[in-house]
Amino acid sequence: MKKETTEVIKNTGFPWENLFPDILWISFWLFLLFITKEFIKKIITALLNRVKHGAGMKIGSFELDGLKVSGNNNLSNNHFEISEDQNNMRGKDRANVYKLHRGAMLTHKIFKSKKDGQLYDILIYVIPNKSSNLIQVKSVEYYFGKFWGHKIFTSNDRSNGFAIATSAYGPFLCTAKINFNDGKSELVYRYIDFEMGNVAEITNDE
Repeated sequence: MKKETTEVIKNTGFPWENLFPDILWISFWLFLLFITKEFIKKIITALLNRVKHGAGMKIGSFELDGLKVSGNNNLSNNHFEISEDQNNMRGKDRANVYKLHRGAMLTHKIFKSKKDGQLYDILIYVIPNKSSNLIQVKSVEYYFGKFWGHKIFTSNDRSNGFAIATSAYGPFLCTAKINFNDGKSELVYRYIDFEMGNVAEITNDE
């Protein structure tokens, strides 16, 4: 008489011990991504702005050249028309700007920034026209907009052209209220652009 043999199959269940290391690694990278997301966002924003404004970029073996300013650029441009200034209207408008500003003209310089998340450091100040001076200027109130907290920054330093320094990763509009010693004031504007960024010097921290 033959004996019947019964094969017993052991139910080992789901292999959690094999999957646990993978879950641990995935959790680690998700946690690392969560705590560094703001830093990564700033890095990506800075890189995009550097490319947008013509600055070079190098990551490992990948290198993207910046826009170059050549010494012998051809500035010829025939796509414009020339007409006469009838009755000197434009000339009078131009002279009136000098008169309203009393020869105090808003200008700026840019420097390549060493600050994280910023593209350029900017120095904004007032210079006198060749036939004027800054003796009649009492102070200058600068306003840059929401990214500076809608704050108004006032400079009383005539010896340095009522200068103010800030940093930015993108161009912006600066409005400046020039206050004169006789109590009057004039609102002037300047677009703080980065068009000459490729030839800008690096900020001197000293």
